[in-house]
Parts: sequence; C-alpha cells; structure tokens
Amino acid sequence: MHSFWQILQNTIVEMASIAVVAVFVQNIVLTRAMGTSAALFIIRKKNNLWLFGGILTGIITLSSILVYGVDQIMDSWSARYEWTPFFYVLAVGIVYVLVLLLCSRLPFRYREQIIPMIHLSAFNGAVFGALLLSQSYDFWGRIAFGLGTGCGFVLASYLVALGYERLSSDKIPAAFRGFPITLIYIGMLSLAFYGLVGHELSI
Repeated sequence: MHSFWQILQNTIVEMASIAVVAVFVQNIVLTRAMGTSAALFIIRKKNNLWLFGGILTGIITLSSILVYGVDQIMDSWSARYEWTPFFYVLAVGIVYVLVLLLCSRLPFRYREQIIPMIHLSAFNGAVFGALLLSQSYDFWGRIAFGLGTGCGFVLASYLVALGYERLSSDKIPAAFRGFPITLIYIGMLSLAFYGLVGHELSI
C-alpha cells in the first residue's frame, strides 16, 4: 500500500512539473507562435476565451492519449517518422468526430455556440504542435502536457486580450490599429516570454 501512494505522489508531482513546463517554457502561442490565429480570433469576444480554452484542452488531452497508443504500435517501425504526421492527423480527426458527436446531443442553443469552436480548436497548429512536443513523455506526462498546453494557451490569449483592449488608443497611427499592432504586441510579448524562461538569442 505504501508503494502505491508513493507511485501516486511521484506521478502527481511529475504531471504538475510537466504541466508547468507546457504552460510557461513550451507555451504554444508565446514561444512557438502555434495557434496565434486562433488566439486573435477568440479575443474579439472575451467571454469565449474560457470556453474555447476548455474545448482546446480537451481535444489536445484526448488526442495525446490516442497518440500515445499509436506511438507504442509504431515504436518498432523503421519508417516511423514518415508515418507519424499521418497518424497524428488521423488521431486528431477521430477525436474531432467524437467531440462533434458528443456535442450533437446538447440543446441547439449550446451547439450553435460550441460547434464553431470545436472546428477552430481541432484544426490549428496548437493541437498538432502539442502532440509533437510531448513525444518524449510517458502516458501521464502526455496527459499533463496536454492539460498544461491548454492552460498555457488560455494564459497567452488572456494576455493578448489585455493588450488588445489597450491597443485601441487614438495615439496609435491609423495604419497600425487593430490586428497589425496586435501582431507587433504578440511578437514583443513572445520575445519577453522567451527570454524569461532562460533562452538566449543566438548571435
């Protein structure tokens, strides 16, 4: 019994540390620019941020579980790296269809709001990037990375949303207002975030 609790404790600590890595060090938006377009889309309506983040987190986590099984099967394949993108996209597609089927049972007023977010969540670089970045982890590590990636995406989108509200000032030249200045803001934020986690720029 003592061994079970020790294993459980070690697993929780490992999952927490991997999730923190996904939120801060490997942040999909702020350090790798994956899912930036999705972040720009959802900040138009700030109330959608949490719902979209939850859907994205669920799709990444479920896809990570499915992809872990695929990786175990492909482990001995000589052409593993050539087939990896195909099976990863297939895994995301399966999760996408399952989530849509699950959503179809909801009342119409909820479906109308959620289904577009499912489309946007499943088909963006954040999901595929998270699956590729988590390849070095075990089963629980991939789940933790999926959860951390979703939380990191919400954090990054929230920071972008905060900046977007302040970038509508009349002091900004008309040519830069809206998405141009937002992209510049994301770039500066990404550089700051990238340096914050200990990376050095190559000279």
